[in-house]
Amino acid sequence: NESNCSNDSFSASERNRILVATATSGTCSLLFCTLAVVILIALRLYKHLVYRLAMYQMIGAWLQGLSVCLMFMAYGYRSSSLYYRVSCKFIAFFLQYCIWVKLIFTNWLTFHLFCYIVFFKNFKRLEWLYITSSFVVPLLFNWIPFIHNNYGTSGSGPFCFIRTSREVGCETVKYVEGIVEVYVLFYGSAAIFLTLDIMAIVMMFAVLLRRVYKKSNTKATNKVIKQLLPLSVYPIIYFVLYLTPFIHSVYSTFSGTANQNLLLAQSVLYNLDGVFVTLALMLHIGTFKCKKRPTRTNAPPTPQSCDKTYATFAGVTSYTSGAVTTFSLLRESVVDDGF
Repeated sequence: NESNCSNDSFSASERNRILVATATSGTCSLLFCTLAVVILIALRLYKHLVYRLAMYQMIGAWLQGLSVCLMFMAYGYRSSSLYYRVSCKFIAFFLQYCIWVKLIFTNWLTFHLFCYIVFFKNFKRLEWLYITSSFVVPLLFNWIPFIHNNYGTSGSGPFCFIRTSREVGCETVKYVEGIVEVYVLFYGSAAIFLTLDIMAIVMMFAVLLRRVYKKSNTKATNKVIKQLLPLSVYPIIYFVLYLTPFIHSVYSTFSGTANQNLLLAQSVLYNLDGVFVTLALMLHIGTFKCKKRPTRTNAPPTPQSCDKTYATFAGVTSYTSGAVTTFSLLRESVVDDGF
C-alpha cells in the first residue's frame, strides 16, 4: 500500500542524482553494445561460436540497459501515480529477466571454454541449448514476485526491483518475504553461479600453466593462453561489477537503510557492464589481428604473422599478399590439433 508519509531515505536531489547516473550508464551500455554487435557482424565474427556467445552476452547487457532507461523514463511521472506503480512492476520483471539472460549466457560461455580447454571437448552442437535455456529458464521463476506483489520500488534505493521493505503507517519496515526472494532469485543465486565461473577459470589457467611447465606443446600452449585471456575476461567483468550491488544489498539488509555512496557506485558500475564487455571485445579482436608484412609480388600468398594454432582458435587466419590482408573463417575443431 502506498503512503503519503515523507519517510524517504533520500532527498529529491539525491534521488535525482542517482537516477540520472543510472540512466546515463544504462544509455552508454546501450550504445556500446550496439557498436559491438555491428562490429561483430561487419567482421563476420558471428560465424564463430565463441564470438556468438560473447554477442549473446552483449544482447543481454543491451536489454538490461534498455530496462534501466525505461525505469528512468517511468520515474518522470509522480511515484505515487498509478502509471508509475504499474509500469515499475513490469520494468522490475523485465530487468530481472535480462539480468538472468546475461548471467546464464555467461555461465554457458565459461562451461564451453572449460570443457574445450580442460577436456578437449567441443560442445558446439549444444548452442541451441545455450540460447534456449538462456531465454526460457528465467521465465520459469521470475514471475514468483508477482504472486505476493513484490515487484515495485526497491527498499534499497529508487529502483524498480523486488521490494525489500514496505510502509506501515508512517514507518518503513523490512519485508522479510521480499528479502528472501531478492536473495534467492538474484543475489544468492548469482553469487553461486559467478563464483563457480571464477573457479572454473582458475582451473583452466592452472591446467594450461601445468602444460607449459611440463613442456608439452609449449609453443602452442602459450598461444592458447594468450587466446583464452580475452575470452575469460567476460565472466570476470560480470563478477567484479556484481560485487557492488551485492555489497550494498547486504549493507542495506542489515543496517535497514540504503547507503548513498554504495548506491551511487552500484548505479554507475553495474549498469556499465555493456561498456566493459565491449572494451573486452575490442581487446579480444585486437589480440587476433595479424600484422601485415610486405611480400614479393611474384611470391605465392603464405601465412606471415599468425601461428596456425593462434589464428584458428579465433576462427580467423590471415594470408598476406602485397599490402592486402584477407581473412577466412575455419572450423572450430581445427584448434584441437594445437594441443
